[in-house]
Amino acid sequence: MTSGTGETYMLPRDTQESQRLDAQHEYFRQISYGHLIHPSIPARQLHAVADVATGTGVWLRQLADDPTVPRPVQGQESSFVGFDISRQQFPAAESLPPHVKFVVHDMVEAFPAEYHQRFDLVNVRLVSYAIKGSDLDRVVRNITQLLKPGGYLQWQEADASDSWAHPETQTATSCINYVVAEKVDRGLLPGIAGPLVKSILSLPATIPEGYQNPISWSKDLMRLIHLETVSTLDHPFPAVGAGKKMAIMSSANVLLMARISRKSGELDGESSASRMAEKLREEIKSMNETLEAIQRGSDMVSSWDFDVTWIVARKAIPVEVKNGWMSVKKPGA
Repeated sequence: MTSGTGETYMLPRDTQESQRLDAQHEYFRQISYGHLIHPSIPARQLHAVADVATGTGVWLRQLADDPTVPRPVQGQESSFVGFDISRQQFPAAESLPPHVKFVVHDMVEAFPAEYHQRFDLVNVRLVSYAIKGSDLDRVVRNITQLLKPGGYLQWQEADASDSWAHPETQTATSCINYVVAEKVDRGLLPGIAGPLVKSILSLPATIPEGYQNPISWSKDLMRLIHLETVSTLDHPFPAVGAGKKMAIMSSANVLLMARISRKSGELDGESSASRMAEKLREEIKSMNETLEAIQRGSDMVSSWDFDVTWIVARKAIPVEVKNGWMSVKKPGA
């Protein structure tokens, strides 16, 4: 993954974007039925948590303040760690409690050994606009390496390709097509959910002879605990329907601007009379018209909906065959 000013990551890293991300977090929490972590994950056992591609760190900071999560022992090193390729959106260090810290790291690269097998939970959310398709398997391996044996991975994604309008509108179709095309041009996956699940479940575990893995009774590193598609359509939380229009408009705006900006740069490098320049001008004009229709907040945007893929998986725990395994399989049961 390149930096926020590179060719892979599609979004800016300014103050306005930080505000958008914080608002987006609150909206996604409503989509997630008010949960920061899925109910299948035992909150009382989360002594160390990592948030990868943390952005402003709002998810991590809220979880660190959640009374259902254990407080760190006095003098213990930071147990809540947020990782991101850029520190531009990190909160000020002096505003953080002692058990929370933020670290600059690119998830495409292996994490420092000090963080390997350290965390009970690793959270990842909305990185489909940052991970190249060719890097997905490597990113998944790097992230699962952070987990302790038996640790949980929570991952949520929502792609432009997971959205639709009913009735179908030209604005919605054009916007989704442009965003998907921009993702493909940058080497990103049009839709990450399917490949992501496949990647998580393809990781092998090393189970020594004389040991077994009661998490899945197999040599798979990760077992899928929960897989759900949550839709904004007919969502039981009224706030999801009420906030949907603004969430879609703000996301569509920033994603369309990414393509307009890049195509404008290409146009600057073309001879004004060339056929390619004419094609670029037509596309930029059409994208600006689509963007203007969205920014007007027309009622057609209210008919848009999208799906969120919510994945929970648990890491293998090799246990000697002669030892009991039930308490490992169902912690706290």
